[in-house]
Amino acid sequence: MEGIYEDFPKVHHGVAVFSCEAECEALQRALIRLFHRINMGVEPVEAPALTSQGVSLILEIGVASGLAFNFIDDEEMGRWVNLLRERKLDTLDFILIARYYVSRGGRRRPLRFDYYMLRFTFRPGAMEIRVHHERGTRRLPIEDLLRLLGEKISLNLMREGEGQLSLRSLTAL
Repeated sequence: MEGIYEDFPKVHHGVAVFSCEAECEALQRALIRLFHRINMGVEPVEAPALTSQGVSLILEIGVASGLAFNFIDDEEMGRWVNLLRERKLDTLDFILIARYYVSRGGRRRPLRFDYYMLRFTFRPGAMEIRVHHERGTRRLPIEDLLRLLGEKISLNLMREGEGQLSLRSLTAL
């Protein structure tokens, strides 16, 4: 099923609820466009907790399709923007791979990556993000990931003239 990962874990390591001024369809399209820009390296992503330690962060994001995830490139973004014009979806699942690098001796060295599964649930006036940490070192704390996503989504909505998000609650294990 498009947008739903059939084996999404029942255990959640973090949950954030946001109030939202935008319509669900506009929010979903803005989300796909944002994740596309992050994947293409157009939208910079920084986590102060990592940057202060000399660690750079690169995110890669894929959207669910049954038991697989598709990297959001130009083609996938276009397909999803069109799909979201035609269908109303209450839930979208994503995989987010957080890649970490440190510079040593003028070379960029990779550190262990984190793999997160994200479930976005949309209701009129609200959006919820559930996070499951699949594997990795959790170098990026789940609270920071949820805040980072909320800020990026809110900035993207404002850029597109669709209002903004406001964090209502955040819980992480």
